Amino acid sequence: MAEIIPTRDAPKDAENALHLQEFVRLLTESQGRLRAFIISLMPGSPDVGDVLQETNLTLWNSRARFQMGTNFLAWSFTVARLEVLHQRSRAKRRGSILVSDALVGLLAEELPVTGDHEAYLCALEGCLSKLTGDQRELVEARYQNGHSLEAHAQITGRKASALRVSLMRIRTALRECVENSMNGKFA
Repeated sequence: MAEIIPTRDAPKDAENALHLQEFVRLLTESQGRLRAFIISLMPGSPDVGDVLQETNLTLWNSRARFQMGTNFLAWSFTVARLEVLHQRSRAKRRGSILVSDALVGLLAEELPVTGDHEAYLCALEGCLSKLTGDQRELVEARYQNGHSLEAHAQITGRKASALRVSLMRIRTALRECVENSMNGKFA
């Protein structure tokens, strides 16, 4: 049986393995928040999954540049914002831009990087449970199933414009409910 002889690189290899393990943990834990961030920058876009995948690929390829102990989420949001801008450039060439670059920049600056996101998700879940069946169906069809409002209008026999108004009202009500819940008030 061959004897394993430790080398001078053994401590460095162990350190690299720990760094990689921590990086994978941070990347995995950030997926929900990264997706939400990308959705907020690309409302209604069917390309969110592609941008998330490109963001993950860029983060993975840049992992050696990430310094442990710094804010991983802030770094990953910056990468995601750049990937959104790349996607927007491709969409401009196709002629399908819905939101201006200036608005994307403002949205990216306004979104908090830190905070109690578990509490936010709990508040959102509680607020979603307060929706009527029709409201919940509209939200699920649009955001969970990724259907366009036009497709859902055809399925339900309603006008897309009416669904847009309903969805806008639902979003407003959800935002107010979450804000009230997060501030200790119950809507």
